[in-house]
Amino acid sequence: MRYLITGGGGFLGVRLAERLIAAGEEVVVLDRFFAPTVRARLGDRVAYQEVDLTDQERFWAVLTAVQPEVVVHLAALLSEEAEIEPVRAFLVNVVGTFLALEGSRRVGVRRFVFTSSAAVYDAVEPVPPLTEDVPLQPYSAYGMQKATGEAWCLYYHRRYGLDARIARPAAVLGPGRTWGAAGGFAAQMVEAAARGEPYVCPLLPEDASPIIYHRDIVEGLWRLARAEAVPARIYNFGAGQVTAGELARLIRERIPSARITFEPRETVRQVVRRWRYVVQDCRRAERDLGWRVEYPLPRMIDAFLAELELAAGDR
Repeated sequence: MRYLITGGGGFLGVRLAERLIAAGEEVVVLDRFFAPTVRARLGDRVAYQEVDLTDQERFWAVLTAVQPEVVVHLAALLSEEAEIEPVRAFLVNVVGTFLALEGSRRVGVRRFVFTSSAAVYDAVEPVPPLTEDVPLQPYSAYGMQKATGEAWCLYYHRRYGLDARIARPAAVLGPGRTWGAAGGFAAQMVEAAARGEPYVCPLLPEDASPIIYHRDIVEGLWRLARAEAVPARIYNFGAGQVTAGELARLIRERIPSARITFEPRETVRQVVRRWRYVVQDCRRAERDLGWRVEYPLPRMIDAFLAELELAAGDR
């Protein structure tokens, strides 16, 4: 089956492409730009399409030429970027998603997978784990944009019968993913400690985020994209929640010399300040997709450090 991944040159896009290739699928990756490291990693195992998905004419021309059976829409400006560049973020995260949906409908795409975010949730007081069906109250620009994208996916499913599926992941943690308000601060904290460098966290110790290790969300996206049919439209993917202070403690347990301090930055706290009690209920993904969290805390920190050590040994 032919898959097209928007944002295919990004952190998750590259890893999902590799997972699909390993399963024998044909993969086309689309992005504004492919770094030399991405082309070296994926090589000739994929086809490359270098185009801005907000360029309607060129983007739709690619969809027409490629004729994908499945589109996995990962392309997005992430949380802190959405606060700093709201116009650009709206064009990519909202208009780009609409163009991907409409272009997919026009060329007869069989399945459309949209990567939303736990940023659509809001919980400033203790609540039970949040299911996919709770009313959404996004607080940040990024959360609002992702909630809008979800609404368009559901509309295309109702109106046109497009098999639109929505993944709602927690903040993604993994080596090298050092951007974004939530997963970014966590990765920066781990990597700085591993390098023996001081790290100034842009949050308060009590600020929290739902979190997931990159291997777990890639597995979830792979299962959601390849399933012949699914009984629901929206699936949570998360491994729990961590405060910035708890993450610092877990790192210091493993690297006692870690130097971590806290100086809150508003553009980051704007995204995470209302996630204090956001914990996702992922039983639907477990039941329908056979997905399980393989990297809960603190195992994901151990896996992260092991990946960093392996990468250092390869250099």
